[in-house]
Amino acid sequence: MQNQIQKLLAMFDAQKPPMKEGREYIQYAVEVEQTLRDFEAHLHESDDPVEIAQYTLETACHFYGGDWCGLFVVDLDLNLWSPYWWYNNAAEDKTTSLLNELESSEFLYRWVHAFRENEPMIVLDAESVKDEYPAEYDLYQRLGLHSALAVPVRPRPSALIAVRNTTRYQTQTSMLRLLAYVLMAAYNEQKMLDQLQLVVAPENIESNEDVYISLFGELKIYTSKGVLKESDFNSPKINRLLTYLLISPKTALTPYEIQQAIWTEDSANINNNLKNLIYRLRQKFGLILDEQLIQSTAAGYQYNSKLHITTDCQRFDSFVKSAAKASSVMTKVELLKSAIDLYDGKVLSSADGEHWLIQFSSKYHLLYIGTINELLKQLDALHSYDLLNQYAMKSLSIAPENARAYYWLVRALKEQGLDELATNELHQAKQHLMEEEYSELLVSLAESAK
Repeated sequence: MQNQIQKLLAMFDAQKPPMKEGREYIQYAVEVEQTLRDFEAHLHESDDPVEIAQYTLETACHFYGGDWCGLFVVDLDLNLWSPYWWYNNAAEDKTTSLLNELESSEFLYRWVHAFRENEPMIVLDAESVKDEYPAEYDLYQRLGLHSALAVPVRPRPSALIAVRNTTRYQTQTSMLRLLAYVLMAAYNEQKMLDQLQLVVAPENIESNEDVYISLFGELKIYTSKGVLKESDFNSPKINRLLTYLLISPKTALTPYEIQQAIWTEDSANINNNLKNLIYRLRQKFGLILDEQLIQSTAAGYQYNSKLHITTDCQRFDSFVKSAAKASSVMTKVELLKSAIDLYDGKVLSSADGEHWLIQFSSKYHLLYIGTINELLKQLDALHSYDLLNQYAMKSLSIAPENARAYYWLVRALKEQGLDELATNELHQAKQHLMEEEYSELLVSLAESAK
């Protein structure tokens, strides 16, 4: 922390104009230096990015005589901004009730322009914009904002730090820029800590452009930096959006097409709802890759064409096709095992039964049943009964309706002299199979025992 403060002091010296008269500026310069020294003394031993961020926001708020200071993460592509960290000088914090989780910036023309130009945004009197920028004024009214000072935070994150209701040094931005530097470092440090929690050994990742998406069972997304699981998004709609874009035959889908396919009950505000989802997805995906996963184009939403995206469904198909062409039994078995090991349940099991997914999911579930039955048959021919038992039992936990898997399992157990276990599996089969299927199973077992 001490090195950062020294950098701040050097940066402040560099920003001073060669000549600037006035008692206020002299007072400002003296107070900046004293505040930074007190700031460093307070955080000298701290490595906690949240503590550093909170004290930075509190320092900015008090220095400018404001009543609230916050960091907003900005997405200009989606025209959205979201509060990330904030400090409230009031006894009761009403931030979450005054600010939406995601706010639109479509009507904040002056703010967007200042942000793009890396310039400060200075509001000395909110009433002055009432007539010319009524939408901006309405936001100020909602937030209880009478004056404000904000500066962009660059390059990462794309954000801004803003102080509400400033009463001191309202046009002096150098101190806020210096504190924004500390805030940016704290933000990036926190993101790094979040990334460490997601790091696992990625599958099939050879470069930073490679993305591997697992759809069988639970949705998982792997990159060179880690993995995001379905639960990490905390949004069933994001999981469905990601899956639908993958299984759709079209490269890009319009908001209307997406809404008609998977959210037929959500007809209102589909554009805003989708933008909100994409924003949340980008914030979370940014933990494991700098590139955007989903892009907004003139044709609609689509996966980023710069990324090399593969799925477990594609790998499953590849293994099954290669197994069918294998010249040796051992090669065939290894390829079938590789395919089976990928399948952890129906595609996006959390959405099982939804109309837009049924055809695609059923295709792979039936293919899985055919593939496991072929593997069990080959293992039986090789007398690999222990391996057969292992794969059969796991497959029945995924597809208990597969009568043929019971056949190979019971047959293998009997070959091993494990008659009691074989009887138990027959009881399980009776519970999960239709009466006709169970009768056919008994007939097949009786014929194989001759």
